Amino acid sequence: MTSDDPSELSGPAGTAVVPESVPATDRPRRAGRLVALVTLIVLGLAGVLGGGFGLRRELTRGPTKAEVAAALAAEIGSRWERLPAGTIFPRTISYPDVAGNTATATLVGIAPRATCQLALEPAALMQLRSVHCTAMLRATYLGAGGAIAATVGIAVLPSAAAAEKAHGDLTLQPGSGLYALPYAGTMASSFTNAARAAAGVQFAGPYLFVFTAGYTDGQPGGTIAPGNSGELSALGTGILGAAEKTLTSHGSPCSMRDISC
Repeated sequence: MTSDDPSELSGPAGTAVVPESVPATDRPRRAGRLVALVTLIVLGLAGVLGGGFGLRRELTRGPTKAEVAAALAAEIGSRWERLPAGTIFPRTISYPDVAGNTATATLVGIAPRATCQLALEPAALMQLRSVHCTAMLRATYLGAGGAIAATVGIAVLPSAAAAEKAHGDLTLQPGSGLYALPYAGTMASSFTNAARAAAGVQFAGPYLFVFTAGYTDGQPGGTIAPGNSGELSALGTGILGAAEKTLTSHGSPCSMRDISC
């Protein structure tokens, strides 16, 4: 409340009360605070604008080499799930036989997806205990004329490094490793585990490619001399080579449909 009566503006013993005024020495301090506040506001705006430009550069920049490599690895590593079984294991495959001529392998059957425990013998599985096998894809083929057969398996591993390690750890004997897959009612009906006479393994990308091969006339694989198994190995490696190309070959990553550069 205010009043116009001068008597109300007095203190003890009639001392006049002088209204408060701002000391002259406080004015520079307030001016300094104002300048500092303005400076902080300017710096804050500059930071916001700079952050915006940085975000824009991040959103519009091209991918790094490491990002492209990671995208390519992911694309290759998922092909086994995305590609139809008939693409991974086509009806026929051309391959060079032991004499260097072009031969044709014919598909007998494609097995359902399995685990490595189901597809590999315990000894082979033990050698792969340090890597995690996601799945095993398998199929059986006949060589030209139907006298020989091969079961091929593609083990899906977590990474290319895991596949390389698995390849180094796995040692296969001619009649061991991957179980044979005979198919009743076909010329491969007698291609059982006992008929296995050759085996092989290779790797590419996150995949380990394995085969076992033998004759379809019922003769035990153990009776075949190792030096006479060349045509069996040619059949197995020819099929694996075709599957490897399907699952891992690529051109420029930036030209691929699933990778944006």
